[in-house]
Amino acid sequence: MLLRASKLITAIVLFLVTGCTRIPPDAISKSLKNKQGAVFVFLSPDCPLSQNYATTLNALRSQFQSSGIEFYAVFAGKALVDDFIATYKITFPVLTDSDFRLADFFGATKTPEVFVLNPQGNFIYKGAIDNRAPELGRQRTVITEHYLLDALNSILQHQNLRVKETPSVGCFIEK
Repeated sequence: MLLRASKLITAIVLFLVTGCTRIPPDAISKSLKNKQGAVFVFLSPDCPLSQNYATTLNALRSQFQSSGIEFYAVFAGKALVDDFIATYKITFPVLTDSDFRLADFFGATKTPEVFVLNPQGNFIYKGAIDNRAPELGRQRTVITEHYLLDALNSILQHQNLRVKETPSVGCFIEK
């Protein structure tokens, strides 16, 4: 699925203008310009895997922000996110998607689920952050695949990505 940058920016601005955000719309449209890429990660305050990945996501955002890759947390539905943001010290912009427009736009079905876009606004990766949780209720002691990290490195190194999509494991986004 490929989207042009202008179409993506227009769609996101439209979502933001209709009240799906906690930050000003012009801040998002400006932040998408002149960037190396963007990561939209769907999270849920009630999902244990969203909670478990907060530290990883903050660390990845910190590692890649100076390279021009921005992260956005997206909370679909009527979730109360203030406690989650404070408890897990989310350091990146938060978008609330109360009417599921962003979830529908991206095709998000679970949390956590990430969508990585390159500078041209094309999706280059969709799916799990890594292979920590091969299925619900199970976790590996050693993570052997770092899908999101690989996608971000591929953007910066201008290389093709080996794995472009993986199944997400987590809590369903309930409409």
